[in-house]
Amino acid sequence: MDSFQSTSVASRSASSELSSFEFSSVKSESEDPLAQLAEEVEQQPFTTNQRLQNSLEGRQRALQQDRTRDQYLVFTSVPPAQYSRLSDDGLRTSKYCRFFFNTETGTLIAKVMPHPAHELVIRLFDSLISLELRMINVHRDVMPFGSTTVTIGNWKKEADCCWAPASTNPRLSFVVEVGLSESTRQLALDTRGWLETYSSSVKLVVTISINRENPEIILQRWELIPRGYRVLTRSSYLSASLSARPTTILKLSRTNNTTFITGESYLNGITTTTTQLDLPFDKVVGRSPRQPPERDLLIPEQELRNFAEDIWRVQSLL
Repeated sequence: MDSFQSTSVASRSASSELSSFEFSSVKSESEDPLAQLAEEVEQQPFTTNQRLQNSLEGRQRALQQDRTRDQYLVFTSVPPAQYSRLSDDGLRTSKYCRFFFNTETGTLIAKVMPHPAHELVIRLFDSLISLELRMINVHRDVMPFGSTTVTIGNWKKEADCCWAPASTNPRLSFVVEVGLSESTRQLALDTRGWLETYSSSVKLVVTISINRENPEIILQRWELIPRGYRVLTRSSYLSASLSARPTTILKLSRTNNTTFITGESYLNGITTTTTQLDLPFDKVVGRSPRQPPERDLLIPEQELRNFAEDIWRVQSLL
C-alpha cells in the first residue's frame, strides 16, 4: 500500500445518552493510545506466517457467524518483513483487515472487518465527502487516499479512508474509521492515535460505529481540543495542552419504519442539538476558505438518513 511519512431535535434523554457515550469512549491515561489498544486485546506471539494468516481468517469467520464481536487481534514480535507481506494489496488479508505496526516493538494490531456492510460504509461515506468537495469547488485541492498506510511516531497505520490537501508531498488531514458498536473503546483509542501522536498531521477524524443487531449507527467527529476546555482525557502523548475528543455525536436509528437522527455538537463550552454532520473546512483542506462557494463541509440530515438506510438494507435490518 502507498505510504507517507508523516428529523428531530434531540430530546433530553437522547442528549444524556449521547453524552454518556462520549465519556465512556475517551477516558484514558496512556501516553501511547495505540500501545494501550494493544495491551487491552489478548496478545498472540508470532510464530509463522501460516499461523498468523489462520488466526486472521478464523477471526473473520467468527465475526461473520456472529460467534464474536471482537474485531481486534494483536501479535507480538512480528518481523518487519512479515508486516510488509501482510500489507501487500495483492493478498486476501488486505481486503478485510487494517493493520497497525510498531516498528520498534514488532507489535502488530489487526482490525478485522466482519461484514460487507463495513466496506459499504466506507464507500458510501467516501462518496458523500467527494460530492461535498465538488459542491464547494475544492475537489482538486483535496486528494482521496483510500486505505493508504502512513507512518506516525513508531507506528505504521492504515486508515479505512482518508484525505490530504493536494501537494507534491501530501500529508493526511482527515481520516475515517469504521467499526462495530462493541468496538467503541478500541475505535476511540485508534482515533486518539491518529490525533495525539506527535508526528501525525491528521486534524480531524470521523468514527462510525455499526450495531449488528438493531438499525443504529453512531457517528462521532473528533478533533484536538485545548486541555483546559472540558478535559476528558489525560494523555500527554501529543503535549500537555491538547487532547482528542468528540466534538459532534450523531445517533442514526430507526423505529416504526421511520429513520431518526439525534445529535449534539460541542463548541467553545456550548452544547447544541444537531441532525447534520459539519466538518471544518480548514481541517480537511488545510487552509481557510477564500471565496464562495468555499465553506465547511456539510452532510445534511436527509443524506445521513439515506446513508444509514443503505447500510441497514445490506444488514437485512430494513
